[in-house]
Amino acid sequence: MKRRQFLNTVGTLASGTLVTRLAASSNSVLAAEKVTVRPGEPRVFLYEDGRHAAGLYQFEPPLTPEDHALNVDQLANSGVDTFVYFAGVEGGTVLYDSKVAQLWGDATKKWTHYVWYRAARNLRQLIADGHDPLKILCDHSHKAGIWMIASAWVSIHGGERSKEGGLGRWSDFAMDNPQFQVGKDSDPKAKGIPAFRFSFLHAAVREERFRVFEELLSRYETDGIELNLISLMPFCRFSEVKQLSSIMTQWLGDLRAVADRAQQAQGRRKRIYARIPAHPDAWSMVGYDVPTWVSDGLVDGLMCVSSYGADEGLDQDVDLKPAVKLTRGTGCRVYYAFHSLLGRSVANAATAPMICAAAANTYIQGADGFGIGDHHWSLRGWPWADEEYQTLRLLGRPDLLATADKLYHVHTVSRSVPSRAFLPGRTQVLPKTLTPGQSVDIPFHIADNLKHWEDLGRLKSVRLRVRFANLEPHFDKVDIELNGALLPESILEKVDMTYRLLASGGAGAYGYAFDYSLGQERLPKQGRNVVKVALLERDPNLDIPFAVHNVDCIIEYRQHRHFKRQPLDY
Repeated sequence: MKRRQFLNTVGTLASGTLVTRLAASSNSVLAAEKVTVRPGEPRVFLYEDGRHAAGLYQFEPPLTPEDHALNVDQLANSGVDTFVYFAGVEGGTVLYDSKVAQLWGDATKKWTHYVWYRAARNLRQLIADGHDPLKILCDHSHKAGIWMIASAWVSIHGGERSKEGGLGRWSDFAMDNPQFQVGKDSDPKAKGIPAFRFSFLHAAVREERFRVFEELLSRYETDGIELNLISLMPFCRFSEVKQLSSIMTQWLGDLRAVADRAQQAQGRRKRIYARIPAHPDAWSMVGYDVPTWVSDGLVDGLMCVSSYGADEGLDQDVDLKPAVKLTRGTGCRVYYAFHSLLGRSVANAATAPMICAAAANTYIQGADGFGIGDHHWSLRGWPWADEEYQTLRLLGRPDLLATADKLYHVHTVSRSVPSRAFLPGRTQVLPKTLTPGQSVDIPFHIADNLKHWEDLGRLKSVRLRVRFANLEPHFDKVDIELNGALLPESILEKVDMTYRLLASGGAGAYGYAFDYSLGQERLPKQGRNVVKVALLERDPNLDIPFAVHNVDCIIEYRQHRHFKRQPLDY
């Protein structure tokens, strides 16, 4: 029986069962192991850097262990079953009492960052009081019944002591070894990617990173590790990615052997998750032999991310099917690490209906789980309020997501992050500038079976919103089609957004929103839908671009037919 198939079977056994199995890796002999298994496998995860939405930045010292664990304790019974903690940062320092890496601030003599200095004081005070910050988080996670996955960067930033030395995030190793930096790369794809990133082709770089992950697996009672293979990729020049591929696979195989030994020693399942681009063409482009990682059982899960960065707007339409197809029958699981940043006038982060829509689109493709992959997450600040908990409660339950209110938002690039520009899958549609006679097809996917819920009387409303920049409704003429059918004026409500002063300030882009109420005969399909926008005539007095700025599909449900949540207005 293949290793991953066996582990998949083991994962279904009852909590607390001691299971003897044979574990193999590319670098270890067969060994009998006894493993304590919790029922099931991780499904809903939350990334957390432990600093922003936590006490390291927000609480003055001294901290108690309970203070430090607050960002774990808030997850208890929340619907999140897996806590992915950023134990190490991009400059090579870590946030725990490591024996192999420098603590945040160890290489700093005089501080030049006010907030980061507080984090260093808090970490040192906890350690001086006899508390390892990472052990605190592990213990509290397990007490709450949550899997604890420790994450760190696989590539680190090089730094100059004159610039980064006062920030605390950079280690001596990162600042004192410029010879390990990738350096200038003449490949056009390298435009915008920092040349100071360390190259994984250097044995010393691989060994330094290996020691960190080895410690996270073996010295601490984590439930595994997550390898950040996204940031600063590729870990070499583009001309060297073929050489990197075999080196990376060997390094990962060695790490798999460490995980297996730690699993045997601790009696605790040790998972290895790899955070990678979702698009399969990107894997070979950056030197990741993901098919071998999966077939050889080197990874337990693929944390897939969009080809757009966290600063480029949320992406609900990521194609996970290639990763799902690759992993089926292997025991390797597929997750979507969703970035929720909007950067809009009103909401900075994705609203609850947006997150539910992204999760629903994830599960309908056969993925095993969903998570919020930001460095920290909240809808209304921190600590969390009711809305965060109500949102998280649904994310592991496709049956509950089916009738959750949703907002499907076509990806709109509001700003560019050049370091991701080379990745395939960046099919930018919006915003789209049109001149008279031009049109644009705008695809989007939805997971909802709207006809089914309409027949049951559960569908409250479905609206298609097309938002225009610089539209003058008295002169400009547009046609809008949904799946080939022209949407009539009779179902249209025009929303004046020429200038609106909201509590958050002016709401751009200036223009109009066209809201169409879609009745039973015009409901979007489950799966792929296409909105076509054609500009027929344009106000001749305007010398500014006309643009389709946003397209949204907003779906609301009832608890039951004819049941209204608020039946009275007074």
